[in-house]
Amino acid sequence: SAKQQDLGAYQQQMSILAYLDPGQYGETRVPFRLQDAQIGIIYRDSYYLLPICEQGSNKPIDIMNARAQISAMLGSPFSSPSQIASLTRVKRSALPGLRNKLNPMLVNDMDNLRFAPIIISADVRTRSLPLSELRQAERGIGSHALTIFDTGETFVFDQSHIFFDGAWGIALSEIMTNEALSWARYLNMLPSPAPAQTRIYTSLTLQLQPADINLVQQAPRISPEAGAETDKVNLKACLALRKQFKQRNDLIQLTINDLLVLYRAIHAATYKPSRKLLAEIDILAATQPEIALSLRQLVEEASRTNPAILIPMDASLKVPRERIYPLNMEVPLMELNLLGLHGQTMKMLDAYEASTEDRPAMYSGFDHLQKLYLASLAGFGAFLARAKEIATQGQSASTGAIKLLAHLPLPLQRLLDKIPEQFEVLNNILKGREVFSNVGAVVSTSTLTRFMTAKDDNTQKQLAWGVMTDSRSVMRIHLRDFRPQVATLLSIGRKDLANMVTQDYLDAYADGLNVYIHDLSRITLASRETTPLSRTRKQNQNKI
Repeated sequence: SAKQQDLGAYQQQMSILAYLDPGQYGETRVPFRLQDAQIGIIYRDSYYLLPICEQGSNKPIDIMNARAQISAMLGSPFSSPSQIASLTRVKRSALPGLRNKLNPMLVNDMDNLRFAPIIISADVRTRSLPLSELRQAERGIGSHALTIFDTGETFVFDQSHIFFDGAWGIALSEIMTNEALSWARYLNMLPSPAPAQTRIYTSLTLQLQPADINLVQQAPRISPEAGAETDKVNLKACLALRKQFKQRNDLIQLTINDLLVLYRAIHAATYKPSRKLLAEIDILAATQPEIALSLRQLVEEASRTNPAILIPMDASLKVPRERIYPLNMEVPLMELNLLGLHGQTMKMLDAYEASTEDRPAMYSGFDHLQKLYLASLAGFGAFLARAKEIATQGQSASTGAIKLLAHLPLPLQRLLDKIPEQFEVLNNILKGREVFSNVGAVVSTSTLTRFMTAKDDNTQKQLAWGVMTDSRSVMRIHLRDFRPQVATLLSIGRKDLANMVTQDYLDAYADGLNVYIHDLSRITLASRETTPLSRTRKQNQNKI
């Protein structure tokens, strides 16, 4: 019965055979037929459209014809590179008004491009770039589902978050990769194709006239961002700590993601910029003293607010059409006194391990703090588990607010949706100031290695954390930074410094997390048998 009632709507919801039509209050998904679909190809910054079906039918074009068409395309590329990358930095809500003022030829080409749900960029980008930087190239205008970038070593699936959530995006990336590998083995055995004599692909000019460029520059812009990545997190130590927790007390039910979220709050409270970053800010002060002063204040003080974090929860198993339920939370650092307990417990443990006299009394003091601290961590785990349970049932405050707005007229929805952004407390409860999305560990046969999360159009969102663990058990974190200093530094041509600020913040998180996990492991394993000799041995092992 469910299959008969819901399958058709579910398949349409998950289909990429549609384009996004931007409006003043949101996006409208406009479906189109398979026979109308094209594959977009970007080569030397020029756009081409290749039909995927034989003319007037649903039958895919012959693979040999497709190879011949692409051979002709690569052999005689279009001579005028396109210029629509600037349109991706315009707010989507401003595009309808802007479209009416652009030159008709450009608008016509943009309309044709909408029927390409997938655009493949053949212009190789370097793999060393963070994902947020790697995608800053020609990639359509944001109305399609997927852009694929080639790094020469890997492929990057740049997915529209309106079409894809994290789980669905990972699944489709795996499906397409496996299918491509299967075709590659077959095609590699064939002789090189000859260029097609009759061409069925079309070229798109997509040129902006001076008047168009002026209009685009004046249009409202999306928030500029900086990006950073790291793979420094010691996942093996995190997994070992979870086992130690279980051996110590079954009530300490902290997942890897719980530990990451917990330390995010600790990191916000304890972050100190590196000497290298401070030195770079001092150099900036010689020419831009006001900006340097503001930047120093940000990295030394403003970064230490306990963030309200939005955690996407998978709803696909309970209500497939919902896909994701949001969970907003602040880690109760102050309420549980986690920072104070950690410092006191570590100080007492160091004193106990170094002591040679009155060790029973020293241990008694440590034992009290150890039990109190571990009980507090167990309490945090229970709190987070209950919050996640509520969220996965679709009962969180964020989901409730979304459901309340769902049946109102679009203008009223947008008006009410913007209200929380004007009140910090309300915004923290309903929307959060950061996104923390962990898609977990991929399967052992997966080739996926990096993940970058999206954020909504809430202007209060400042950071977006994307976490993935690859098949080799390497955890990678990508951080997108939308804080005010990014726009300021970009305006003075210091993109390098904007990225440096973000990288320093992320590196400090990863390094600090490793130290924190090590400290927790010491606290959890410590017992009355701990001696000065065993502490020395541990120190030597750590050095090794």
